[in-house]
Amino acid sequence: MKLIFLVAVFMFSGIVTAQTTIKGTLKDENGKPIMYANIFVKLAKVGGVSSESGTFSFVVNKTGVDTLIISSVGFQKIKKAIRIEGIDIELNLVMTFPEKMLEEVVISAGMIEASNERSVAVLKPLDIVTTAGGQGDIVGAIQTLPGVQRNGGDQTGLMVRGGDVNESSMIIDGMIAQNAFQSSVPGVSQRSRFNPFQFKGTSFSSGGYTARYGQALSAVLDLQTNDLPEKSNVNAGANMAGISISGSKLMEKNAIEFSGSYQNLAPFYGLIPTNVTFYKVPRGGTFSTRWISKLDNDKGLFKMNFSKSFTKSGIEINDPFIPGAKLNYNLANENTYFNSSFNYAASSKLNYFTAFSFSNNIDDIGFGSFGIYNADNRVQGRAELRYEANKKFNVLVGSEIQRISYLQKYAIKFNKFDELMSAGYTEAEFKIGRKFALKPGVRGEYSQLLAKGNIVPRLSFAIRTGKNTQLSFAGGSFYQTASVNYLLQGYRPDFQKSIHYMLNYQYMKKGRVFRLEGYYKDYQQLIREKGFAYTPNQFRTDFGTLDNTGSGYAQGIDVFWRDKESVKNLDYWISYSYIDTKRLYQNYSDKVTPDYVSKNNLNIIVKYLVEKINTNFSFSYNYSSGRPYFNPASTLFLSDHVQDYQNLAMTASYLRTFKKVFAVFYLSLDNMLNTKNVLGYRYSADGTTSYPIVPPLYRSVFIGMNFSFTQFNQDDL
Repeated sequence: MKLIFLVAVFMFSGIVTAQTTIKGTLKDENGKPIMYANIFVKLAKVGGVSSESGTFSFVVNKTGVDTLIISSVGFQKIKKAIRIEGIDIELNLVMTFPEKMLEEVVISAGMIEASNERSVAVLKPLDIVTTAGGQGDIVGAIQTLPGVQRNGGDQTGLMVRGGDVNESSMIIDGMIAQNAFQSSVPGVSQRSRFNPFQFKGTSFSSGGYTARYGQALSAVLDLQTNDLPEKSNVNAGANMAGISISGSKLMEKNAIEFSGSYQNLAPFYGLIPTNVTFYKVPRGGTFSTRWISKLDNDKGLFKMNFSKSFTKSGIEINDPFIPGAKLNYNLANENTYFNSSFNYAASSKLNYFTAFSFSNNIDDIGFGSFGIYNADNRVQGRAELRYEANKKFNVLVGSEIQRISYLQKYAIKFNKFDELMSAGYTEAEFKIGRKFALKPGVRGEYSQLLAKGNIVPRLSFAIRTGKNTQLSFAGGSFYQTASVNYLLQGYRPDFQKSIHYMLNYQYMKKGRVFRLEGYYKDYQQLIREKGFAYTPNQFRTDFGTLDNTGSGYAQGIDVFWRDKESVKNLDYWISYSYIDTKRLYQNYSDKVTPDYVSKNNLNIIVKYLVEKINTNFSFSYNYSSGRPYFNPASTLFLSDHVQDYQNLAMTASYLRTFKKVFAVFYLSLDNMLNTKNVLGYRYSADGTTSYPIVPPLYRSVFIGMNFSFTQFNQDDL
């Protein structure tokens, strides 16, 4: 499950041998070394990568005037003219933070800014892949941030502030990624389909998000793909779950990128004891390619992304209908994703953005003696105009349209539905002086399937209270249609609704971040099933009658602290969340805390670089209070709780250069203390048999390596 861990670290390399040595050090404004930065000589087309101590060295085999380009995620790019004359060049360079930190994960009330630095809780791609216990996955790392539930390994998706996995949406270049996670088998969580190093910008909103997006009651994860690469490269990797190869070819203002991988978890599961029985070990392959083109006048940028994947797996599960019995669950998945976007600056004040995406997903499932066939696709288009009168005022106007289709065949049943969802929105931003910012917005949506629409307001503002502090607020209304399970059965309930209120305080200075946020979320018009007694059976299809009389609330406090400044080579962050939430929805018999919610969540992440051995160590400790579960013998609904969840993980990565090859070797240990976590209990239909819900693995070890090679010719493609 940890296939992509550090798969793209090697894209920051390229070392060749020649006559002139260019060497030096690279630091940030606070004097800390910058690791894995890309240093590249433009015309000579050679370069290198900074070490974990910030040093770099490579050779050039040509002479003359050239341009040295230095880039690193989260810093302003440096372009420096140099004269190559056969004499060694030594440079001590300082990279500065950009005015707006757009290439980072950002948690901020309403994504509003009242200062020149937008970053609050910052997770760069390198942070994501080096976070112990995060499995190199975007969502795995985001689970260490406040407001996000750690799923423990049994659920797939992003659960934010009391919301279930259906209430969060993943966006790529403005387009919804309909199947953002690998198709799952029961009780085994799946990683997202995307590599953190595919993205230059990763913004996470835990509520009160922009009017650009809708159809998510809780949160959005907004991802922006990379622009033109700095240079051409070829990379390869191998680990206990498979092999991969990737590369890019830069052709002045155009570039093509590719990646391919084969996954087979037989070696991994052959060595690590599992809590599930795989009669067909997960295996599959993926291929993706990108085309990036910049207009000659640099006013426009076109991106096109395509990916295709195939996976197969099979496990034994407890029969939900026959106590004590087992049945085979077989899954074959085929996924296709296409995304294109064009960003054009018509003038210094007017910008145009348009995007188009298509996705198709097929799950061919064997459920005991029955066959289930699920197919879905989404076609989406978006167009926007942004007018920036000056630095203090800008306005955005846009629209989007989506065509969504779902089809399901189960035994002799055939279910399907088609939806056409259209939306229009506008959002303005005002800045008054340097201390106040206001962002009002409004969004309107119309569902052809429901023959209904809605218009919702959004508002966020921020007040700068000091040189390094600010207060911000975000709120608004958010709508979402019923889940696919209901719509496939022919039900057409009204939109579900949530109203968000958030108040945030943040302090940020010299590598230190403190954030405190309180929130209240009011759930209205939730779907309720009536006519049948409660059952936790996730495979049920008898829902009785449906209406929108469900309701609920979520309130809590999130705390975040990160310090990269106090101790040399030490970076750590602590996040804590307290949540009080109850809801009456689905087939619940009472308003209670859902079975996926832990009231208390604590994450401690520590990273330390040992320069002498060129190795980076990362440790994470995750704690969650026990989740409720359904006990049919209990007199109170969902009143029983499992034991608290704890996990201690460690990752070590060692960097080494072998002549022209840059290598990364990594070791990951999850649940080092071998804690026997229990996530809940399930009971048979008659209530006589129970079994614990446990993670797919208790303790695990994962080893891998990645290599980055020198530049290649076009024939190598």
